[in-house]
Amino acid sequence: MTLARVDFAASTLSWIGVGNVTGELVAKAPTGINVRSSVRLTGGIVGYRIPEIRPAQVVSIRAGDLIVMATDGIAEEYLESIDFSASASVIAEQILSKYGKETDDAMVLTARHRGATT
Repeated sequence: MTLARVDFAASTLSWIGVGNVTGELVAKAPTGINVRSSVRLTGGIVGYRIPEIRPAQVVSIRAGDLIVMATDGIAEEYLESIDFSASASVIAEQILSKYGKETDDAMVLTARHRGATT
């Protein structure tokens, strides 16, 4: 399980994980994808043997950043072909269809920070 909270007023992302649900904060860069942060995962099984939980990691988040969370049913190289011009929901669908393993259940969640509203 990985939990994430965006504080739009402070422009921060707080997140933490137990188990194998990865989280990546990515941005578009001239050379491709820039991984700005990855959630710190602690080994364990939620509901069975929960380890000591460390404080949540807090990172800055900027307009245009994309949060991508995926289970271990998604192949590890899933960040290689993100099309930043697509919507977050289309990106999730593309990752799931292209990188989902047929031998495991798979989940992808994406969210894009659109910036402050006035």
